[in-house]
Amino acid sequence: MNTAEMIYQEAKTLPDNLGAEVLDFIGYLKSRYHIAEEGVETAEKIDALETLFAPYRHDLSSFRFDREEANER
Repeated sequence: MNTAEMIYQEAKTLPDNLGAEVLDFIGYLKSRYHIAEEGVETAEKIDALETLFAPYRHDLSSFRFDREEANER
């Protein structure tokens, strides 16, 4: 079993929120070591990421932070 297959097997056992962290870390490594992806279009990557993070997207436009209320907790 090669390294990519081992990473895949381990990643399958993680919940979605931790899987997102793994993807983020992989992106960090690629940018740090200047590793370019071949054959994947930018639009496809954006669509995949939007689908991945869709459950975590919330409308916070009406949220108002109150420092005093937070300090009381």
